[in-house]
Amino acid sequence: MGGDTWPENPRLVIAEPWQAFVRLWAACRGGMGGIAHWPDAGGVNDQAAWVIDGFAVLGRVDAALDAEQRQLAGREVRSSGVNAVRA
Repeated sequence: MGGDTWPENPRLVIAEPWQAFVRLWAACRGGMGGIAHWPDAGGVNDQAAWVIDGFAVLGRVDAALDAEQRQLAGREVRSSGVNAVRA
């Protein structure tokens, strides 16, 4: 998970409330990684501060993992001898 090897299955080690929060964050995400809708009625100022902070942390972790995957994919393309055109 996240490029780290866990001695046990993270699903068995991480408490259910944290897993539920990650599922909530995933359900609220938009197509480009931003928040499409908030869990509580209203806008960002109507949300609990801990929810905003937690969503921000998960967003940063997700962006870092995406960047790492893109970097690894670029290495694979270069090592295979395929010339990739990058914008």
